[in-house]
This record gives sequence, structure tokens and C-alpha cells, in this order.
Amino acid sequence: MPSPYRWDSGLTYDSGVHWDGVQADQRKRKTMNTKAVIDFTPYREGDLSPVAKHIHGQLTENAATFGTLPVTLVLLNTHIEDYDAKLSAKESGAKADTLAFNAARLVLEDDLGKLGNHVNNVADGDPLIVAQSGFPSYQTGHTTDDTPPDAPANLTLKHGNVSGTVNARYKPDRSPSTNEVQMNTVNPANEADWHTKGIFTGGKATLTGLTPGTQIWVRVRTVGIGGVMGAWSDPAMIWVV
Repeated sequence: MPSPYRWDSGLTYDSGVHWDGVQADQRKRKTMNTKAVIDFTPYREGDLSPVAKHIHGQLTENAATFGTLPVTLVLLNTHIEDYDAKLSAKESGAKADTLAFNAARLVLEDDLGKLGNHVNNVADGDPLIVAQSGFPSYQTGHTTDDTPPDAPANLTLKHGNVSGTVNARYKPDRSPSTNEVQMNTVNPANEADWHTKGIFTGGKATLTGLTPGTQIWVRVRTVGIGGVMGAWSDPAMIWVV
């Protein structure tokens, strides 16, 4: 049976459609990649340790994903503890304590840089794998925004399923995002009464180990590119049960 379609039925060889004998790749091409931050020099003294501890926890939890690390988690934990101790001793104002702290910071920054490079090699731009590492991240393939992120919005607190647990939910200014969550049990108007509970990815955090019957305030801010910290959200309050 002859074909009802003819080559000269309106489609011509020189109509602008050409085939060079190679089938086009139909897979979606990546236009942006997610990268772990590897430079922690912009972080303030009090901000570096919470981030490092979160990274340590996430790498421990997802050890199978990242294989053999260039810095062992045992050694990383030792350097975090040394950093905390030297930071506390630095408050003496003594020159020797300041020099010791500076040396401890360089060691910890070097650890995080090596681990961040390893994460980037494993993740190959995959935002889900980078998030599993606990590293703050940024996206390539577009203009980098190094301005401080706006404060997360819509912070709400709810009791968890287990006594002494509170679930925080909020809407970060950016996605994906890494966020610092702080808690206050004394006076939310006094900056010295706030302390960091952890570094969390995305728009939720679970606070555990809280004392039932305690009134707590919680606030959150987003980590920007290069460790630039965003504005704090308005505090939210809840009684722990």
C-alpha cells in the first residue's frame, strides 16, 4: 500500500531541519550545581564551632555515602573540642592564648576545607548529597549572591511526640538553605542568654533534651554564601512538655 505521505507534501530537505546521523541526547542537562562551602575564614569565632559540629554529625550519620574521608571524624571531633577550649581560654586576653586559638582555628578550617572538597567530589553538584554532608552550600551556574540572607519567616514551634522535644518550622529566604537555630531560657531581650542548639538544613529543626516545664524562646537565621550570616527571625515562645 503506498504511503499517504510524500516528501514534497510540504516538508522539504532544506526546510531548516537537518540530521547529522547522531541521535540527540534527550537527557536533561545540568545548568546549575550545588557546592559545599570550603572556605570558612569569613565565619566569626563563635559561629565556626556549631557549623563544624553539625558537619561532624551529618557525616557520621551518612558515612556510607561519603566513603573514606581525608580527615577522620575522630580527628575532626578532637580538633573541634580543641577549638572550643582555645576559644574559651582566649577570653583571658593573654597573647599566648590568642596565638594558641589562632593555631587551633587554622587546623579546624583546614579540616573543613579538605572535607568540603571531598564532599564536592562525591556529590558532583547533587544538592541532596551535599545536604547530607551538613556543609553550608551555594549554587554555581548563576550570579553568586553574597549579601546577607533575609530573616526566615513564619517561625512556629510545636511539641514533639517525645517529652522534652520541640519541632521548629520556618521559611528560609533561600533554597536550599543552611540555618542556625538558637534557644533562650532566660530573657529573649538579652543577647548573652541566647545559645546555639544546632545547624539545620531546610525549613525545619527538632530540638531535643529539653526540660519539661521550661519556657523557651527560639530564633533562627540563614547562613549565606561564604559564611555571611543573615538576620535573626523574630523569636517564638513555647512551654516544654
